[in-house]
Amino acid sequence: MNNIIRSQIMIVKHKIVSLTAVFIAAVVAIVTGFLLNPNPAEAFSQPGLMAMFVTLFIPVMVITYCYSERIQMYEIMAGFRPHQIILGKTLVILPFAIAFLAAAAIVSLISDNSPQTVERLILYCILCVRGMLCIVFLSPLLKIGTFAPLFSVMLLTINGSDMDALSRSPLSLLCFGQCTLLGCEITEGFVIKVIASAVVSCVIYYLIGYFTLKKKIELEPHPIS
Repeated sequence: MNNIIRSQIMIVKHKIVSLTAVFIAAVVAIVTGFLLNPNPAEAFSQPGLMAMFVTLFIPVMVITYCYSERIQMYEIMAGFRPHQIILGKTLVILPFAIAFLAAAAIVSLISDNSPQTVERLILYCILCVRGMLCIVFLSPLLKIGTFAPLFSVMLLTINGSDMDALSRSPLSLLCFGQCTLLGCEITEGFVIKVIASAVVSCVIYYLIGYFTLKKKIELEPHPIS
């Protein structure tokens, strides 16, 4: 698996300028949201949504380049197992999410360190990590179309302005829909929904990615020596 990690780090180095620009844009979005918005709840809901959307372009850029350069094919031909390929990518990409969330945590707690803000911050962290894992886990299926999950944010235009309708719609199970609802009152039911949907969706995404890779590996039974 070390070779997988090294290959992903090589991609990161090759795309470091673009990745850095995206990371800075995401941090600026969340910082600006808290500086210009006196209500921390609304800062998580709108600027936070935009910052998360921008941050998720980091795994998209890395994974898209991976497939365009056929690195995934070499990983399969070399005999790496599905869980090694998925875990290797996750270990390289997840630190970007952690760094972004660290910056978000600092600026949000400086703005307001009340229990309500801390609770929203924890939920926001869960949603960001869920979004990252979603893209990584589904990448074996979506390949260079791995940016597709990001366009789920467009579904919010249906009833995203009506929070009550949004909370009762299927969109409330999506990552971006739940981020929008962070601007509303945080209830116990909402917390359970965020955690449960994150766990269930990540398990489903992982299984999809795992069995997609497993099928490809079975078509290439002889590893490169």
